[in-house]
Amino acid sequence: MLIWTPVILWAYGPQNFLWLCNLAQFLILYALWTGNRLLLSSQAGLMVAVGIGWSLDYLVALILSDSITGFTAYMFNPEIPLLARATSFYHVFLPPFVLWLCLRTGYDRRGWKLQCLIGGIAIIASRLITEPYRNVNWVFAPFDAEPWVAAPVYVALLVLLYPLLLYLPGHFIVRGLLKVLRWRRE
Repeated sequence: MLIWTPVILWAYGPQNFLWLCNLAQFLILYALWTGNRLLLSSQAGLMVAVGIGWSLDYLVALILSDSITGFTAYMFNPEIPLLARATSFYHVFLPPFVLWLCLRTGYDRRGWKLQCLIGGIAIIASRLITEPYRNVNWVFAPFDAEPWVAAPVYVALLVLLYPLLLYLPGHFIVRGLLKVLRWRRE
């Protein structure tokens, strides 16, 4: 975090911290400092789901020379400093670390519900205080396509869809992985 934070500020500016996965890093660090298992669990599902998606997209992009989803397209943009791009590899390393932490401290099943609140606030804040060209958390357009509904309706849909498509599936993935990891330890 001591290296990542200044690099992100230098390369992208403070608004970049509103990306849910970037915000999660600060929340995980705070959860570690305070021993807050609920807060840690709230970020576990998000980080594991995003980490799997990001890592797969990056791997495919390395093989095909193009990102299928667009999630990792920035990793191949020479206009973005290499150091800034390299900081994104936390998407690969943080999910196993978070799983290990949850294995050690326990996983709070209420975590995904807290993530709904945190994510909802981050999505609304992203719309209110970031520039449209940044499209943080895709609050201005889905994957840079034109939204098909008015802005307030679109943001409300994001607040509802992120839990259904990301937080809840991430919760089930973490629970399943923790069950397998506990079984293997025994």
